[in-house]
This record gives sequence, structure tokens and C-alpha cells, in this order.
Amino acid sequence: MLLRDLTKVYISRAEEINNHGEPEKTWKFISTAHFNLQQDVNELDRKSSGEVDYSIYKARTQQIYDIQKGDGISLTDISEMEEFVPEYRVIDINQIGSTYVYRLEQYNGD
Repeated sequence: MLLRDLTKVYISRAEEINNHGEPEKTWKFISTAHFNLQQDVNELDRKSSGEVDYSIYKARTQQIYDIQKGDGISLTDISEMEEFVPEYRVIDINQIGSTYVYRLEQYNGD
């Protein structure tokens, strides 16, 4: 994959904090990565009502990154921010040959 075709993204991970008996989720910036972001729409991405779900992206890369299911992905720079909510969340990770495919879903918070 050519570098000019890749999008720089910011990876974050959620931490559960016990705030006086109330669990709170805070997001911490981890690192950056370069992905080939595409919106591959197929029959499996349809909602039960039949409409197409355009909030799912597939991010492809040949680099190995420390990304787990549930991690946050942001397209805007969050590296200097104290409090933020990521734009997308990793819901699936697959490896096809030497390419890693991360399935991202739009995230609106919990």
C-alpha cells in the first residue's frame, strides 16, 4: 500500500475508573497508525429494517499495530487532548494473507 493512499488515525483505549462507586470510562491516547479506510457495503452490513448501514468502515494495513477489539479510532488529532470520545470503535480484527482488516463502527459513547 502506498503511503499517499493511507489515512493517519489516532488509537485510544478505554480505562474503567471507579469514581465513588460509579464506574466511569475514560479514553487514553495510545499511538498513531496509517490505514487504508474504505466503506465496503455489502448485504451483511444491512440493518434488520433493510437499510444499508453506512457507519461501518474497513481499515486495511500491512503493519502490525497493538490494536484490540473495543479500542477507539479517531480521524482527528487527539494526542494532546485530556478528555475525548473516539469517533469509531474496533469491532472485529481479521488477517487475510499479510493484510490486517479492522472493522470499525461509528461510536457515540456508552
